[in-house]
Amino acid sequence: TEFSLDEQLRRCMLMFEEQWTRLDLNIDMELEEITCYSNEEMLTCVWTNLISNAIKFSKPGGALYIGCHAGEDCVTVTVRDSGIGMDKETQRHIFEKFYQGDTSHAGKGNGLGLSLVERIMTLLDGTIPLDSAPGFGSTFVVTLPL
Repeated sequence: TEFSLDEQLRRCMLMFEEQWTRLDLNIDMELEEITCYSNEEMLTCVWTNLISNAIKFSKPGGALYIGCHAGEDCVTVTVRDSGIGMDKETQRHIFEKFYQGDTSHAGKGNGLGLSLVERIMTLLDGTIPLDSAPGFGSTFVVTLPL
């Protein structure tokens, strides 16, 4: 369907307002007005997984950035946190089913979220590279064809 991507991201962020308020996260949203033609339900699943993880692995007083920008032939959505980050070994396995790199949060999930996100990206002809380092947070950049 055709829908407003920026509005979808705002709604997803509001779903987690209690959590990011409790952690006193500094929220920075840079959202261009973008009309998207894609699977709205599947993309909601992507954003809620990425935002939920970004909040879950953030430290109190940290920062969370959500941005969406349109290019000539694609749209880019960035979800960046200033949380605990991941080492290279964790990054190699992060999209595998049931994998949880940080077991201290194991009670807050089952390790399926990012494998589902990766599958959705494949179905929608998108990509989702990850940039992360221990102590410096994680950045997921979703690219989707327009």
